[in-house]
Amino acid sequence: MHEKFKFFTLLLLFMGQLLLAQNPVKVLAPEDNKIYFGAFPDFGGEENIVTEKRIEEFESLSRKKMAWVVFSQHWFQGMKYPKKEIHTIKDTGSIPYVRLLPRSTLKEFQKEENFSLIKIINGEFDNELKRWAEEAKNDNIPILIDFAVEMNGDWFGWSGNLNGADRRDGYGNSSYYDGPEKYRDAYRHIIDLFRDAGVHHVTWVFHPTIKSTPNETWNSPKYYYPGDDYIDWIGVSIYGPFHPKENYWDTFEEILSSNYRKIIEISTKKPLAILELGVTDHHPLGKKPKWIEDTFDTILSQKYLTFKAIIYWHENWDNDGILTSLRIDSSAKTLNTFREVIHNDRFISTSNLSKK
Repeated sequence: MHEKFKFFTLLLLFMGQLLLAQNPVKVLAPEDNKIYFGAFPDFGGEENIVTEKRIEEFESLSRKKMAWVVFSQHWFQGMKYPKKEIHTIKDTGSIPYVRLLPRSTLKEFQKEENFSLIKIINGEFDNELKRWAEEAKNDNIPILIDFAVEMNGDWFGWSGNLNGADRRDGYGNSSYYDGPEKYRDAYRHIIDLFRDAGVHHVTWVFHPTIKSTPNETWNSPKYYYPGDDYIDWIGVSIYGPFHPKENYWDTFEEILSSNYRKIIEISTKKPLAILELGVTDHHPLGKKPKWIEDTFDTILSQKYLTFKAIIYWHENWDNDGILTSLRIDSSAKTLNTFREVIHNDRFISTSNLSKK
């Protein structure tokens, strides 16, 4: 009997693994007009000090549990599967959201050479990526992955602007813009590696910024998109002013209304998310609590886009002596306002995981 029991146990385990391989586990859009609430809960300037304490501190401030918790993995600090960080987030009951950032420095506005898009496409990091994928497969924890964020800006080394921009004669298809095409192919290459490794519990995210810089046709987010066959969610960064000396105060609605059509152009088949959201406090041209109120009113109205998830960027940092204060507790009024808006029952803290 013991041997029979052992045999059937192993058979069930094998069948379970086979079933998982055939039925990918994905984070699906919430039902009943709900919206996932997520955040970057101040994991430090390098965005990777993932601790239970910091998660608990943010949830205590917001008085709301997070569905998704975001952190970054900078490749120059190592390309190993971040098991500790993923388990820390998973153990708090949230979905880990990993930002894979192919960079060799935290400095911005310079082209990335060591972890370039071309090197990724050519397979120079395949061994590291395959090990990442294998460890993720063995760990079997549903996660979201976001590769090389805000590629249509001009500040990161993987940006289209720094990788061929509007040229058509330096890479690939001569009818396609080189900068976006390199990004698209690099992301496809990574997803293909994970699929080949049998990793089926990753939800893949495409993440441009709402305002393309430069604001040129070639730099539209749609040209970077790997395609509906590759991507599960589409999201954007939407920020107000970063620090008090920036001489403008655009509301969330003003920013979205001027740019939302570029998001619709990417695809109409995928759920949409706001993947970075925030505004500074103590600005002479406007009040942060009012900006937050208007933001959530616009999101809930679905006037321009129907967002199915939001991630608030809870962090302060120094801009050459000028404070950027995005944290939800940057003032008592801001904190109270955030608590009020996020406690609308349409914002939920549990993700809808499904096997297709």
